[in-house]
Amino acid sequence: MAEPVKKMVRYVCLECHYIYDPVKGDPKNGIPPGTAWEDVPDTWRCPECKVCKAKKGVFKPLDE
Repeated sequence: MAEPVKKMVRYVCLECHYIYDPVKGDPKNGIPPGTAWEDVPDTWRCPECKVCKAKKGVFKPLDE
């Protein structure tokens, strides 16, 4: 049975308005293109303002 396809939802950082695009990933910070938001480690930090992904309420989905 095939694995369910993850929807590639973009997320915005409410601190600085950086948009994480899973199609592009964040290769400079070790996140390869095609990485869904759910697969980005909680230790990842926004490349613009350095806020941690694990901080509650900072990142919101854009494409739902």
